[in-house]
Amino acid sequence: MRRIFFPVVVLTFALGACTTKDKKSLITGKWQAVSLENAKLDELMKEQAHFLDTFGRNNTPEQNMEIYGTSNLDSLREMSQKEMVEYMAMQDHAVKNTTFEFRKDGIVIMNFSGQIDTTGWHIGDDGKLTLDETSATADGQKITMEILSLTDTMMKLQMNEQGMNSTVIFKPASK
Repeated sequence: MRRIFFPVVVLTFALGACTTKDKKSLITGKWQAVSLENAKLDELMKEQAHFLDTFGRNNTPEQNMEIYGTSNLDSLREMSQKEMVEYMAMQDHAVKNTTFEFRKDGIVIMNFSGQIDTTGWHIGDDGKLTLDETSATADGQKITMEILSLTDTMMKLQMNEQGMNSTVIFKPASK
């Protein structure tokens, strides 16, 4: 019993040792987004791809004309698939061109593909990262993210927006 209890206590202490202060010092600096994980969005894209592969295949040309306004679904299908690929490429480009620079003074500079915004940031006692407006004219908008992982080589932030969980993985930005 003692052999099992001691490692569990040490592991619990080690995991709990990453305090808010430690997280603040680790997060300070510039971070480059490298990927976005969103299971619901992935599933929607998979369903859309399946639809684009199959729509109109079991209809007569007359039915397709009535439903889709054309009987040449091969061209429509090809154009729609191309648009989907372009959308996914644009999303990937947007993610990979996003940086967050957390400053020691509680300001974060966010660059979304050249669109720059600043706001305040802090890590609460619950360990969550909150981005909130700092000016007197701010509307009080806040975004709270779960810090899933934070080391000197990687940061994983999860946000829940309208019932959709998205996880963004960052690495330290190259100087």
